Amino acid sequence: MNISWKSASKGEIPKGAIVAGFESNGTPLFLCRAKFGKGMPIDQGLISGKGMVPGKVRKEFGAANVGLAGKEVKMKDYEVYCGGAKWEKASNGNIPTGAIVVGNEPGGAPLYAARAEIRNGLHPGKVRPEFKGAMIPFGNIETLATAYEILVEK
Repeated sequence: MNISWKSASKGEIPKGAIVAGFESNGTPLFLCRAKFGKGMPIDQGLISGKGMVPGKVRKEFGAANVGLAGKEVKMKDYEVYCGGAKWEKASNGNIPTGAIVVGNEPGGAPLYAARAEIRNGLHPGKVRPEFKGAMIPFGNIETLATAYEILVEK
């Protein structure tokens, strides 16, 4: 398996980035992941510990939008997914065979990239079994989607 991520910041979409979803008006969204942790600007009292969380980015955001502690949070620095996997349908927190760990919670629990339909768009986010669905950053909060797609090995 040869998954590719490229570093970016401030809304930048690197060459070779793969469209992973779209806004309700058709504007493309890209899968990203961002590091977070105590002492980082993102901390804002939301979390304790360090981790890496998947989310979404487009140029107009000026940052990556990720879900942390029930909120949609902007991250200046992030990595953008550039290929090497495929999307597979799943639901209710199920993680199919071949799902790719793309991040982790502060306690070390693995996070997987997900995407789900939210208000006529297809938005990237995160999933792990304990969520009982995918947590999608949207409208300044995290929205739970029980039906989603998850990034898996080709």
